[in-house]
Amino acid sequence: MKDKKKNYHQKTSLVHSGRDKRFTQGAVNIPPYRASTVLFETLEEYYNWDKQFKSFRYGRLGSPNSLALEEAYSEITGAYRSIATSSGMSAINIAVSAFLKQGDHALVTQGCYEPAAELFNQYLTKFGIDVDFFSPIMESSIADLILPTTKIVYLEAPSSVTFEIPDIELVISSIRKKSRELNTKIIIIFDNTWAGPLYFKSFNFDIDIEVQAATKSIVGHSDAMLGLVACTKETYQTVKDCSRNQGISVGPDTCYLGLRGLRTMGLRMEAQYDNAKKIAAWLHNQQVIKEVFYPPVSFSKSHDNWSKTFLGGGSLMSMVLDDTYSTSALAAFLDDMDLFGMGYSYGGYESLLTPCRLQKERISDTDHFDQTMLRMYIGLEDINDFIADLDSGFKRLVNH
Repeated sequence: MKDKKKNYHQKTSLVHSGRDKRFTQGAVNIPPYRASTVLFETLEEYYNWDKQFKSFRYGRLGSPNSLALEEAYSEITGAYRSIATSSGMSAINIAVSAFLKQGDHALVTQGCYEPAAELFNQYLTKFGIDVDFFSPIMESSIADLILPTTKIVYLEAPSSVTFEIPDIELVISSIRKKSRELNTKIIIIFDNTWAGPLYFKSFNFDIDIEVQAATKSIVGHSDAMLGLVACTKETYQTVKDCSRNQGISVGPDTCYLGLRGLRTMGLRMEAQYDNAKKIAAWLHNQQVIKEVFYPPVSFSKSHDNWSKTFLGGGSLMSMVLDDTYSTSALAAFLDDMDLFGMGYSYGGYESLLTPCRLQKERISDTDHFDQTMLRMYIGLEDINDFIADLDSGFKRLVNH
């Protein structure tokens, strides 16, 4: 793989990064290399083990497709190296478990993706790892929770469902200061699925590892499961070894779809971000809406912190309704939507709308809400059609 990265603008990098001529053979998108066994021409080549994992040697360790995707993602994020995995959750798993052992302590935001929280409090605790959760609106006081045994701090912003954003620079500087006082090394891991890698640059903020559920905006077509872990030079080998030892890998066809999606991600996310801001503003003025959770709009409680560190945003948001609606009323609303489907995940070109809830034992600045909450993902449809579909749905909801 190429070691030298050219200083292209982001949109150009999305189109051209990772296109190694050794593997394209003239094709625009690297064809899937379906192989487990890889043959070597000489005994010297066979013995010359690639400890940096930059070559195609065995199917579980990577393919030309995964190597290309990893190179492209590293170029876009500014990471030293990246690791492709089979899903967002497997990316979280190796990023976290690579640095934890029995007796270690982990701090985790309560605003994280709920399955990630379950990884910590239902799985890792079985192996003697201590886990504490902190409020997603906590900032400098996070230092009070750091122990001499704290090895990782796991962040996600905006928070899942409620979209809080703390002062990220203040949070990280507080962690680093306390770590220096204790003379310990703390790995800061950041789930950047909502905004990035386009709209939040993790490695500009002294973050050690970025995890990405590439299933979403990178694949972009709701047809493949994929994860990515972007690492600094200091963290890469540890995470890669953890991935190898756990047998976590990703197939070439999935990486092919990830590379395909990557090329148009800039245009898709830009158009969807523009749509989402308009929809959020429209929702803000609807009588049926109590509050809209979408940090890029000026009326969001997290807008000031968003504007400090984010360059844009994803098109996922939540809203609190003006009442607690019955299941039958919600069915009247959601079952007959024309454009908004009901389904898990997000990041494709299609719009989604589902009921949602706060995680259990969650502390946030939205705890006072007990009305019906909805999560909405804005796709690539026309803005006027969005509004017409929502307007009709809200009328069904309140008239049920």
